Amino acid sequence: MSAANFEAAVEYVRSLPKDGPVQLDNNAKLVFYSLYKQATEGDVKSSQPWAVQLEARAKWDAWSARKGMSSEAAKEEYVKQLIAVTAEKGHPWNPA
Repeated sequence: MSAANFEAAVEYVRSLPKDGPVQLDNNAKLVFYSLYKQATEGDVKSSQPWAVQLEARAKWDAWSARKGMSSEAAKEEYVKQLIAVTAEKGHPWNPA
């Protein structure tokens, strides 16, 4: 898997229109968020947010679950997840 595929996948996810044919639910968004953070920053280093901070806590928990995953593995999984999600929605994304 090339770095170009990862960058293209990230750009595709970021550019998805809110009313487009591919809609990501919150769980899918957390998967992509956690894989992106693990690929670009490595293991989470900040302390866990309070439980009342729902969005911040969900993001932290998702990223923390990737602890120990290598940057390259996270990039590969990000691309695999995008291919799977878009195929499931009937609008498959294929790396260049």
